[in-house]
Amino acid sequence: MVFWHERVMAMPWLWPSGYTLHALQSPHADGRMMSHAIGCFGVKTVWGSSNRNPLSGLRGLKRVLDRGESVAITPDGPRGPARKSALGPVAIAQIAGKPIVPMCWAVDRYWRASGWDRLIIPKPFARGRFIIGDPIYLDDIGKDQLEQARSQLETALNHQADALDRLMAELP
Repeated sequence: MVFWHERVMAMPWLWPSGYTLHALQSPHADGRMMSHAIGCFGVKTVWGSSNRNPLSGLRGLKRVLDRGESVAITPDGPRGPARKSALGPVAIAQIAGKPIVPMCWAVDRYWRASGWDRLIIPKPFARGRFIIGDPIYLDDIGKDQLEQARSQLETALNHQADALDRLMAELP
């Protein structure tokens, strides 16, 4: 599953508890703190870094996918720019032979954090919606088409986010 970093707050609650989910975390102090927090929601950690030695993280994610389990990826994290996809999710999906599933949620009332991603924090009693997009299959693409797939993923995620935000803004 792939979703924007600004919407990471609610994803552990939205994932079906009967399915194991893994997320890539940095072995540094901030990643260890995040690992503990998401572990409280049943999300398991794959240790690695998208910035330092990214191949170890990709190998760990591939092992998880090869076991038939799921991974959560924020393609604009951990540093942004916000809502601009990196190539990583497309590369790992293509290597593992698995589809990318874009997901999004939105709420009618929220706060925005001041960080690079402007994290969405739902207000108490906010109403929301969650959608799962059509899978993006990468079985028959070559390395020369990875950029096109990355762009397709970015467009799908932005379309989901914009459509849900408009829908939630229109609620009475």
